[in-house]
Amino acid sequence: MKRRLFLFLITGVLGASSAAVASSQSSKSSGGVEREVREVFDRWSMALTRGDKKTYLETFWNSPRLVIRVAGGEWRGFEAYRKRMEAAQLPPGSPSDYRNVETVALGSDAAVVTYERPAPGQANASAGEALIFRGTVAFTRTAEGWKIAAWHAHSVPEKSSAH
Repeated sequence: MKRRLFLFLITGVLGASSAAVASSQSSKSSGGVEREVREVFDRWSMALTRGDKKTYLETFWNSPRLVIRVAGGEWRGFEAYRKRMEAAQLPPGSPSDYRNVETVALGSDAAVVTYERPAPGQANASAGEALIFRGTVAFTRTAEGWKIAAWHAHSVPEKSSAH
């Protein structure tokens, strides 16, 4: 009986110790994941605002499961979005337009970036105020590196922005 109790306690201590080590390693790796994903996000936003379609499209997951919902449109699958982008003009801007950028690692192979940026074009004529895009970009780690798996952005009046 004492031996079973001893084994139970040792197993519990070793399990807790392993969990603490894994948690410590996970928190260390989440910082690495967030840095890596932020680098891809910055490359994506720079390509988008500079009109570099080739680099821009390289940041997306080449999968039929890619989902894009932005600017009133929806595209499913990389090929559908690539075809759309071939015919489109990328909106002007600057990478510095992106603000309130937050990167959150969801594990070693997934992360989310949220951001705000001024909406291209004129102010909202009916309200007489500028619009901003609020966006969420989901990243997945692939054999080719970090790629955008989903992107959603919608416009709102700038005054409703949380600064």
